[in-house]
Amino acid sequence: MQIGSKRIEWKDIIIGLAFIVVLYFTLPQFGVNPYFVLLTLMTIVEWVTKFILPWIVLYWAIRWVKHLESK
Repeated sequence: MQIGSKRIEWKDIIIGLAFIVVLYFTLPQFGVNPYFVLLTLMTIVEWVTKFILPWIVLYWAIRWVKHLESK
């Protein structure tokens, strides 16, 4: 797979899906509820989207404005 390529190889998709299926069936063996893991991951994504991502966008927007002002 080329770096920067926008095409995802089928092999990578199959490996990713196999990994998710294996985790889904093995996590209960260790006493972990897969639904709890899914909800936790969704909560983390929501938190990052609400609180971290706006600061990153603000940082790059300020750098862009400073770049425009320096011209």
